Amino acid sequence: MPDMDSVSMMERTFSMQLDFLKAIRGLIAYDKDHSQEPEKTRFLEAFCDTQEKALNMAVLLLNKHKDSLLDEEKAQKEAKRAKDMAKQKEEAQKKAIEDDLKKAETEEGSLFAGLDGDDDEEDC
Repeated sequence: MPDMDSVSMMERTFSMQLDFLKAIRGLIAYDKDHSQEPEKTRFLEAFCDTQEKALNMAVLLLNKHKDSLLDEEKAQKEAKRAKDMAKQKEEAQKKAIEDDLKKAETEEGSLFAGLDGDDDEEDC
């Protein structure tokens, strides 16, 4: 499924492609108007016709499903955000535990103060 930018990206892409086809048609018209021997462009014109029909169908499909696509993309984005926030919370908790352990080892009066991990069991 596309992400939030995909629907708008598809709209921009389709629009740019349709503009490009208009530019080709303008070039064909310019050649016919300004050339003593215009090029034979029936295949190029057929290409433009076919592409315009296909792009118009793609735009129709996108518009038909746009609301549901945007809803799905929004739900996916919110789920990702919730997952990221849970991960950040977990990391913050781990860091807080590490900080508490360091504090307990170094704070004067703590049961763990002065312990460096080299326990001499003979002292017990």
